[in-house]
Amino acid sequence: MQVGISSSQSQPARLLREALTEMERHGDRDGRILAAARLAELMAKTRSTDEGFRLLDAASPAPHTPAATTSAHHLARAVLCFVAGRYEEGAAAARAAETAARAVAGPEQWGLLARALAMRATSLGLAGRFGETGLVAQRALPHAEAYGDPQLLALVLSVLRETALRSGRLREAIKTGRRALDLAERSGDRTATVFERANLAKLHLLMEETAEARDLAETAVRETGPAGPGWCVPYAMAALARVRIRMAEPGVGALLDEAERAAHAQGDLQAQDEVRSVRVELTLQEERPEDALALLADRKTRSAHLTARAWLAFGRVQEAVEVAAAEAARADRAGERLAETDARIVHAAALAELGREREAADAFGRAAALAEALPYPAGSRRLALVRR
Repeated sequence: MQVGISSSQSQPARLLREALTEMERHGDRDGRILAAARLAELMAKTRSTDEGFRLLDAASPAPHTPAATTSAHHLARAVLCFVAGRYEEGAAAARAAETAARAVAGPEQWGLLARALAMRATSLGLAGRFGETGLVAQRALPHAEAYGDPQLLALVLSVLRETALRSGRLREAIKTGRRALDLAERSGDRTATVFERANLAKLHLLMEETAEARDLAETAVRETGPAGPGWCVPYAMAALARVRIRMAEPGVGALLDEAERAAHAQGDLQAQDEVRSVRVELTLQEERPEDALALLADRKTRSAHLTARAWLAFGRVQEAVEVAAAEAARADRAGERLAETDARIVHAAALAELGREREAADAFGRAAALAEALPYPAGSRRLALVRR
């Protein structure tokens, strides 16, 4: 998931390749499967998912393979699927890793279960099955706490932070994100530290706490260079771009260009999606809805409220009404309260544009009540702007 291979990552890769060759030479099938799993997972962070999948396909577990090794193999596949954007496959692989981990004895089981459940929750959320993620993510936490590894616990907390965010529990998300950041710093994991800073910046921005957001985003970007901490580079830059858009500051386009280059070079589809979303926000702010629609042409449901905003700005108001209404209903069913609020704001604005004043007033009232109840200050601010 990162540009090239840093010296700190090339050393483990070289050692794992040597170990894999040695296992093959001695006919150690179980050792070969484990080494291939470790190397494949590293490939997701340093090179290409294709190479990682080839490694796993060439060293698959058999019924007699030790449970811990089998779990590691499926976990590596889940990570590769996640990076490649194959989220349903990733959720299935994580489920297989969880099943294998339950046959492992001792404390090692806790670590394997925590990772498998965290990866499954993340993959389910990105596969559009957000309603299933909360319980799965919560099940990971006691295993991570029992295992006692700060880096693993930070990973699980990161998943819980994202779940709270999408549910609209922003204060809880910030509290969980702060705990994840503290653990990432304690573990010495620079990439996780930068990633958590970037995500906290986004959360504070949603709370209209712009000074905190700026400080976190600028610190995250500083910590990525030179030859930064790898795969988190585009996330840090995207977070700073969001802050600059909110503050109407220059230089956002160049920042997003750099973030996009990094995301494409490392083949991280989630990072590409994040950067593209921020670029859509920029084009809408700059009153270029046709460019926003072009960017959104191949996007899925998670961008529906942005698509509705773009249609509205482009003058295709009926399309905006339909897309926003469908997204509000979907988000309501899924329990994604931020997405629901955003969609209801656009829906109300589009109804008002069509002259359907009574429906628009009802829609504005519902959106305002939801934004206030969460609370969601950035949503309330956007609502006030469109009602002018």
